[in-house]
Amino acid sequence: MKNSKLLPGIFFLLSLVFGCNENKTEEPDFSPIIDEYLADPFIVNVDSGYFLYATGQAKDEKFIPIYFSRDLNSWEFLNGAVSKGDTSDWNFKNFWAPEVFVYDNQFYLYYTASPKYSPKNSGNRVGVAVSSHPSGPFKDLGPVISEPSLDGHPYKLEDGTLLMYYVAENGHSQFKPGIILVDTLKTPTETKDNPKIIMDELGWQEGPFITQSDQGYILTYSSGGWKKPTYHVRQSYSSSPLGPFKDQNDTIISQNDEMFGPGHHAFFNDNEDNLIMVFHAWDTAMTKRYPRMLPVKKESNKITLIDR
Repeated sequence: MKNSKLLPGIFFLLSLVFGCNENKTEEPDFSPIIDEYLADPFIVNVDSGYFLYATGQAKDEKFIPIYFSRDLNSWEFLNGAVSKGDTSDWNFKNFWAPEVFVYDNQFYLYYTASPKYSPKNSGNRVGVAVSSHPSGPFKDLGPVISEPSLDGHPYKLEDGTLLMYYVAENGHSQFKPGIILVDTLKTPTETKDNPKIIMDELGWQEGPFITQSDQGYILTYSSGGWKKPTYHVRQSYSSSPLGPFKDQNDTIISQNDEMFGPGHHAFFNDNEDNLIMVFHAWDTAMTKRYPRMLPVKKESNKITLIDR
């Protein structure tokens, strides 16, 4: 019976141990989802699974590689989305920042490309290709933005209005490079050609993405120079999708001990309707930009990371 006096103390210690474990949250998982150099990732969720698109050349010598997953864990390469044109065509090089927009059962692939001659990337245009399936084949429909531009992001309002957010590139006749603009789309392939500035506070901001909140709209974008560890994702809020948006010095994600230069993101909902942010980040040796994912949540008109 002497040991009976020890039992309350033992139970108390056990309760502390297990109680701490119950309250403990894991750190976010910043590890790559695909062990490949894949920048500017974008994921679309359709009935058959998840399709990921990225900047650059694919393994089959086409451009904008497409990967497929049923569970967001195992990914397989499918094919490149588009072929490059001739040297004078709008899409001879670059092939940056793909986004897929589903409209009337068609898959519109927006991306940035340029002809061969393009001083300071002044030949860059946001263009589009279309397919009846997310893996293609995609038919080229040419530029959507007539002026030098990059990082197109289409968005459909609840009333059916289509908007195109994008960034002005070097050589734009109206706007300095690196500012975020918005224009109305008459169709998925044609704007009204009446752009409006919605963000011009950081010298250069890129990769715009719009998300609706309870009271308005959250504009997220990248800044800090994509080649630098300091590249990061920021956010601002407006009651209107047309702005004005004011930078609030509010960073969603930035460099840490596991990755440098996280940026050029997109959001999508998984099959459980969880909001997921996909983005790229350099390894800490700055050798490759890998695609990564993190769960996020919307609260108080801002987006925050979720501890797993």
